[in-house]
Amino acid sequence: MSTFSEISFATGEHLFEAGQPADKLYIIKSGCVELIDSRSGEVFVTLNAGQPFGEQALLTAGVRSATARAKEPTVCMELTATGLQQILQKESAHSRIVFRALLLQLLMTNRLRHK
Repeated sequence: MSTFSEISFATGEHLFEAGQPADKLYIIKSGCVELIDSRSGEVFVTLNAGQPFGEQALLTAGVRSATARAKEPTVCMELTATGLQQILQKESAHSRIVFRALLLQLLMTNRLRHK
C-alpha cells in the first residue's frame, strides 16, 4: 500500500499557508503551484508537474515559510509526516544520515538565498 495520497486543488485554492505547521509534502502530478513569499506577498517560484515542495518544513518539524496556491487545476501526490517516517524507517541508518545531511545543506542554501 502506498503512503502517498492523491489530492486535487481548484485554481486559486491554497494547499497551505505561511505560518501553518508543516505536516505534509507534495509532488505535483499535473497542474501548477505558485509559492508566495510571506513577507512581500509576491510569487517567488512557480512549480510544475514532477516537482516536489513542502519538504523542508516537514522534515524539520517546522512551520510553513510560504503559502502554496494552485495556479490552475492541480493534482498532487501528498505524503504525511507519518508516511515519510515510515519510509525512512525502512532505510539503513547510513541512508538516513546521508538524507539528513543533504537536507541540512538544502536548508542552509535556502536560508542564505532568502537573506
